[in-house]
Amino acid sequence: MCTVSFIPKQRGFYLAMNRDEKRSRATALPPAIVDLAERRAIFPRESNGGTWIAANDAGVCLALINWHRIERKPVGDIVSRGEVTKALAGKSCSTDIADAIGALTLRKLRPFRLIAVVLSEQTVTEWRWNLEWLAARTHPWKAQHWFSSGFDERKAQRERRRICDAAHKQITARNLGWLRRLHRSHSPKSGPFSICMHRSGAATVSYTEVAVSDRRATMRYKAGPSCSGATMAVKTVPLAH
Repeated sequence: MCTVSFIPKQRGFYLAMNRDEKRSRATALPPAIVDLAERRAIFPRESNGGTWIAANDAGVCLALINWHRIERKPVGDIVSRGEVTKALAGKSCSTDIADAIGALTLRKLRPFRLIAVVLSEQTVTEWRWNLEWLAARTHPWKAQHWFSSGFDERKAQRERRRICDAAHKQITARNLGWLRRLHRSHSPKSGPFSICMHRSGAATVSYTEVAVSDRRATMRYKAGPSCSGATMAVKTVPLAH
């Protein structure tokens, strides 16, 4: 259960993500800067080392959400979907991402949707895995939103899409303030379908935003629901040129 928003800027982009999980899930570790084979990346981590969002010094950002509408499950051992984002966090372009995701052992993973944003190419690609095939869908370089929900994914998509559409009609700049207000929204009421999600047993457990310019990538992370007043942890890496 998550909401991901992408907002392009003149020389970069913003990406924000509400991570919705069971309240019983272990608390994740805040973002850290990690030196990979070719890149420096920033990402938070689950206790098993996987992650759901990452950004690196090539201006690449990745966000993974569960695909609950596909109800198939892998046979045998199941690998965390967080390993996908972690494995791709050091990639520099769309071709590298495509090659790397195609080389993964996906049959052990539950269905997912991975959003990959590459600043240097101005591309937004959504990778979808449904346990039978892996498909790539290219989106235009404009504002986009993605939604998932283990409660009722179709209804969550309708309700949250309506709130996002209304926010885009406001006569305000689509800056970080606008994005944060959207991601802490409880419209039309606080519950399983609001963007900042609250229901029995599950809730928005963290808010992450990535701001990428032609000079740097900055990740801000708030543990707890996006509507909380918690301080955001900040990590920045300069872009390599």
